[in-house]
Amino acid sequence: MDPSERRIIGSLLLLSSLTFLTIGLYTEQLEFVLQIVKKIFEAAVAGLP
Repeated sequence: MDPSERRIIGSLLLLSSLTFLTIGLYTEQLEFVLQIVKKIFEAAVAGLP
């Protein structure tokens, strides 16, 4: 995978996560969004040595 393809995929992931965060703030479901973010970071950190 070329670096330019990685940048495009990274940009799309960032844009979608910001969109979901905005939707969570707008619908007053920030607590639920924060729980999802915590679970994602726990899974990401668990794989580190």
